[in-house]
Amino acid sequence: MSDAAAAAPRDGDGAGSAFGRLVGVFVAPVRTFSSIAARPTWLLPVAITAGLSLPVSELILSKTDWRAVVEAQIAKSGRHLPDAQLDEAVERARRLTWLWDVIAVAGPILVLVIVAAVLWGACNAFAWEVKYRQSLGVTSHAFLPGILTALGLMLALWNRPTVDPRKIGDVLPTNLGHFAQGTDEVTHGLLASIDLFSFWTMVLLVLGLSAAARAPRGRMAALVVGLWALYVLGKAGATALMG
Repeated sequence: MSDAAAAAPRDGDGAGSAFGRLVGVFVAPVRTFSSIAARPTWLLPVAITAGLSLPVSELILSKTDWRAVVEAQIAKSGRHLPDAQLDEAVERARRLTWLWDVIAVAGPILVLVIVAAVLWGACNAFAWEVKYRQSLGVTSHAFLPGILTALGLMLALWNRPTVDPRKIGDVLPTNLGHFAQGTDEVTHGLLASIDLFSFWTMVLLVLGLSAAARAPRGRMAALVVGLWALYVLGKAGATALMG
């Protein structure tokens, strides 16, 4: 039996089931992503990712000092509001917290759909035949390490009396931004992009897309890392322009 045949998931193999793939991404990623490439699924990981975003959002919103947030925004704009108008602005911010919950749930879904589309388009641009459902299946499972980030964030924030939503990305020591607080926004954003879970996700994307496209992992890694670098630089440029 060839190595490829031995590695291919069989009917009834845990790597071929939707629930088995959730575990397989962490314990047997090569075999799991080979299964996903052959028979793509995406609904369960998308549902888990979006569903977990809601309690994280609720925890952050419940601990946010809205007066401090509003005062910081006003100070950044160079304006000054009387106490009565400031109180009204704080109250409006509190009334709009439901919108952040909507964004928290819908945002991850939109990001997954867009990232999958970009990767699908990039692979086909390099003559690697990948179907969109394969790209979506790979992307949705490659983003599963984000579950660990969400759980770690909830544990870290649980006993804090207040939370600054602008600094949520610095709470966990998984990126260099955590160790560079106080730097300018552009530098901080670049350092925050050097993140353990981002690199983990990119490794999983390389495994899944190379299996779907039947492409060398080295070339697929160059594509994935190149797209990530463009995104990071684009975000830094936008921050610099807005600043």
